[in-house]
Amino acid sequence: MTLSIEQKSVYLTIINSTMILRSIGQRLRNHCRLREFKIRVVKESEILIDKMEKCKLLENDIIVSIDKFCDEFNISFGQAQKAINVLLKYHYYLYEKYLTNHSKIKSVLHCPLDSKILEELHIRNKPLTRIDKKEYIDIQNEIHDKMYSKGLHRIDFDREVYDTGYLKDRGIL
Repeated sequence: MTLSIEQKSVYLTIINSTMILRSIGQRLRNHCRLREFKIRVVKESEILIDKMEKCKLLENDIIVSIDKFCDEFNISFGQAQKAINVLLKYHYYLYEKYLTNHSKIKSVLHCPLDSKILEELHIRNKPLTRIDKKEYIDIQNEIHDKMYSKGLHRIDFDREVYDTGYLKDRGIL
């Protein structure tokens, strides 16, 4: 599956307009490296989205993709996860009704971590730059346990905490 021009444009807008690039941009001060990062995020997302749409996306696929970004761009696991998880989240919600077995896919997706999510979990003063793979997996497991008791999934935690808070702060909800 290849993303359409419109989808790629929307995903690039999401990358540019969210805080995804704030810490990564500081790390990749070179404009060419930042451009390369954006290109790679869209390409890697395309691979994961293809698996999502074929109902073959596994949690390990997400972890492996995040690992690739850590190695390729010399960024932390916490920084790398944000771009991947945000794009997968938005794709899921935009195309949920078209996905075969969308509940299975939803159970695989991770909650994008940011300062608001970490604060809600009582993890304070821990920037994404200092979150490694083990801690990331522990946090995702904590979110899973918290949401499972409500019959919800990890990305629902992002919807409850980040999306709802963001819209309330701007007077939309």
